[in-house]
Amino acid sequence: MITADDHRTTLLTLYPLFKEEVYRRRQEMMRWTAIGSAGLIAILVSMLVLPSKPLTWAESGLMGSAGLIWCGLCCALIRQHQDRHRQAKQVLIQLEQALHLYETGLFLEEHSLYPQTWTSDWTRDKTGLLYYGTLVALAVLVLLALVVT
Repeated sequence: MITADDHRTTLLTLYPLFKEEVYRRRQEMMRWTAIGSAGLIAILVSMLVLPSKPLTWAESGLMGSAGLIWCGLCCALIRQHQDRHRQAKQVLIQLEQALHLYETGLFLEEHSLYPQTWTSDWTRDKTGLLYYGTLVALAVLVLLALVVT
């Protein structure tokens, strides 16, 4: 039979694991945004700075396709980490609730240790749009550079 102490020990063991998972997934989203951006910027710089002959339609199509595939791949990887980040965040909040970190008066007089808004603030997080928007904007710039050159 599981005792209250066993239950609390389990919660205290899981809590740092899920907290680390939330941070790690966010870091991975930022890392893939940086990698994707660097690749698209490299394509853009190589087209605009390095002297070369004008590209044929076939070469432009291949470069444009490569840029779009790269952008799509990075967005897909970010999406995968974003989904797992959300799942880990949901479990983390459940663990925090089970540890009574949102209860008023338990740890601090007339306040909770964690603000109640933390249970829902993460649902309005728009950083994913920033990651996707950055990659899509750079991919559009690559396509525009192909049209201009």
